[in-house]
Amino acid sequence: MLETELTRILKIQYPIFLAPMAGGPTTPELVAAISNAGGLGNLGAGYLTPEQLRSMIREIKQLTVQPFGVNLFVPEQLVESEETIGQMADHLNIYRVELGIAQN
Repeated sequence: MLETELTRILKIQYPIFLAPMAGGPTTPELVAAISNAGGLGNLGAGYLTPEQLRSMIREIKQLTVQPFGVNLFVPEQLVESEETIGQMADHLNIYRVELGIAQN
């Protein structure tokens, strides 16, 4: 009943996702616990240094062999050209078509 196309793709048992809480209470132990319980643990990594991120991923991998996610974002506002944004939108449309998501 809880198995869906998404759970099969992600190789998880339940459609439960840990919110990636960058700068918040997310720990490797919490990420691994959610993954070990059949959901998808997610590490909020937006404010981590590359060294911290490597360390936390290694720690998660020691605690679980199950899938988990890493959420990255850029906290600063970057300026990109319309051409670059359009090229990326075109690239992402490949995945949108595959997943049945409306194209931009």
